[in-house]
Amino acid sequence: MPSPSLLKNGSATWLGLALLAFAPVTFAQAAPIAPDLSGTTDASIREVLRVVARHQMRPLKDGEYPVVDSVAAAGAARPPEGISWNYPWGVTLYGVLRSTDATGDREALDFVLEHNRIVARYYAWLSATHERTGESAEWEAFIHDNSKVRTGGLLRLGHLDSCGAMGVQTLEGILRHPDQMIPEQKAVVARIASWIADQQARLPDGTFWRPDSTDLHKIWPPGTIWIDDLYMGCPYLVRWSQLTGENKYLHDAAQQVLNMAARLQDTDGVWFHAYSETKKTPSPFKWGRANGWAMVAAAEILSALPDNHPDRPALLDVLRRQIEGVKKLQPASGVWPQILDHPELWQEVSCTAMFAYSIARAVNHGWIDDSNMAVARRAFAGICADYITPEGGVNGTCEGTNIGLTLDYYANRRRPDDDQHGRGVVLLAGAEILAGKK
Repeated sequence: MPSPSLLKNGSATWLGLALLAFAPVTFAQAAPIAPDLSGTTDASIREVLRVVARHQMRPLKDGEYPVVDSVAAAGAARPPEGISWNYPWGVTLYGVLRSTDATGDREALDFVLEHNRIVARYYAWLSATHERTGESAEWEAFIHDNSKVRTGGLLRLGHLDSCGAMGVQTLEGILRHPDQMIPEQKAVVARIASWIADQQARLPDGTFWRPDSTDLHKIWPPGTIWIDDLYMGCPYLVRWSQLTGENKYLHDAAQQVLNMAARLQDTDGVWFHAYSETKKTPSPFKWGRANGWAMVAAAEILSALPDNHPDRPALLDVLRRQIEGVKKLQPASGVWPQILDHPELWQEVSCTAMFAYSIARAVNHGWIDDSNMAVARRAFAGICADYITPEGGVNGTCEGTNIGLTLDYYANRRRPDDDQHGRGVVLLAGAEILAGKK
């Protein structure tokens, strides 16, 4: 008990001390530690994969699929939510699927598999509805309205972009998780296979081409080959061969790369973007992303090609020469420029990620020396240093691009924030760097 003098002369002091004695103790909270997205260590690469993959996930909801006998009634039915059908989204889903090898993220894996099951059920309903309603201008308008039909590209087809990349990730999921497949998916993958193997326009030697396509400004006559189409067709043929057991599809894929390389791979190993079949000349520029598509396609085919396949030595030579060519053009930052042999142009993420993926895969399979993994890791770290956001966005990626005959065309392409062309290939690159020896 304090003395009377303290109560009289220092009561305020004593009371303050008493209150402090019974006051709750509080401590300053430390700021949360930001995840390491530097891409310089295995742990940070894994974290990049986690946040980028999670950034792609969205709520999924199946649609309502009533039996209807008119296009108007089909349009009134509630479509599914969360699904899309376009080639950048296909690459993204493939990347999310592969990322789970490194992260073990079951929710991300389930997202991809459920997305594809919803697509298959939706496609089955649309196909049945089409059979009942018949072909008409009204039906064509319906399936071309993206606000009403989420998978119009699968229904329309017409080119490799509309099916190949979405098909790859669908088949990858089926091959990895056959127990998760539903019967409706068989019709989806068969439709895609039918288009790529039997309906896609080809030259007499079997090479994919676009007979009605020219360059951006229509200077060339119609009839062009795009090396982009190697990815849009060949990795699907590889997986279709694995699913069916028919080697002719794998052989077809290998021939595509060799036929295009004969026309478009330069003496330095790097590829020109496109080729005029009519003029028998390549386009003048070595666009980064197109080179990425060609390199990824070759790496994916070689991963499945038997050691004794007659095309294997030539295909390895094509890939190794391209890798050596792009290695010589890699800047100190690790991120290649938009046009590979024009270092004055801006750096582009999607091609860099595809080169990192392909080089890492070549190392993991023993096709090139282990020292090349440093090239892939430098590329991935360069992407992470400037282009990965804390939320998992991927910046620095060129928008969709036609054949250009002037440097300015490529130099002036836009780079929208988080453009969909960059997300999936970043996931593929990180996953393959962490995959280890096969």
